[in-house]
Amino acid sequence: MTNSASERRLTSPYHQKNFFEKTAEGFKKNRSIFWFLIPAMAFSLIFSYIPMFGVTFAFKDTSFNDAMRRHASILGALIYSHWTLNTFASIFDNTFWAALSNSLIINLLKLFLIFPLSIILAIQLADMKSQKLAKLILIILCIPDFLSWTVVIKIWTNFFNPDTGLLGRLLAGVTSGNHVTYFEASFKPLFLFYAAWKGTGWGSILYYAAITSIDKSFYEAATVEGANLFQKAIYLTIPSIGATIALMMVLSISGFTSVGLEQAQLMLNGASYYEKEWTLDLYIWQLSIGDGAGVNYVQAAAVGVFNGFVSLFLMLTGNVLTTKFLHEGLW
Repeated sequence: MTNSASERRLTSPYHQKNFFEKTAEGFKKNRSIFWFLIPAMAFSLIFSYIPMFGVTFAFKDTSFNDAMRRHASILGALIYSHWTLNTFASIFDNTFWAALSNSLIINLLKLFLIFPLSIILAIQLADMKSQKLAKLILIILCIPDFLSWTVVIKIWTNFFNPDTGLLGRLLAGVTSGNHVTYFEASFKPLFLFYAAWKGTGWGSILYYAAITSIDKSFYEAATVEGANLFQKAIYLTIPSIGATIALMMVLSISGFTSVGLEQAQLMLNGASYYEKEWTLDLYIWQLSIGDGAGVNYVQAAAVGVFNGFVSLFLMLTGNVLTTKFLHEGLW
């Protein structure tokens, strides 16, 4: 009786499927394509979830560092050391605040100066009469993204060389022979310039694809109404790709505490003002790897945990802001 009643309930047209029933039905219906998720799931498990075990280091005292320096195993160091929260109170020193402030300043400048460049570039390419030429230009502008930061920094270092570089000679002439190099005052402008040169073309692909999917009849109607290119961009194109802009903006804001370890490390390598231009990525790297015998795994893990919570807070805040002002968000 019970099974018959249950079967009648499931087959009834008035039965509302719950979450688990809908999930099971969707999995059964699309089971053939779930095999494609296995590599991505394995990658995430190995490189994202398993390393989260290192978060436990942040809740250990300095005896964990001593055990690791004596080449003890990680499990042995965890057993040998004691649990504590004092590490979080010790990370907020002057170097940490300098690294955090530099990271936030650089990312704010990137948000206001570089983030719009990809949108502007995509709009200009979409407005070109020859879309074949537009796609060719887009491909050319995407090439720098495939170059490693080592190659990019070396290319521009040679360009800015005051003795052999074309730009370096021109700037040296303008500045009365002063060498144009990675001195303290030029670090942030050069950092932003390199990031824009390398990533603007690649970042515009998503916006270009979103713009080309807009119904052309909207633009024809706007033309009939007398709208110029600027008005079309402001009142038609940007609102139409608002969801894409909101998504990329939230992702950009959530990464405000990270500026990219490789780029910063290569630009500051061997510079005498190294500690004056700390970023949070460099600070964590220096604590965990860069000091050799003086590494501080516990403090590096604590800074990493703090960085994670700040990123989560920024992502939620960015989602609230984009939902309020752009009427689009992650959820």
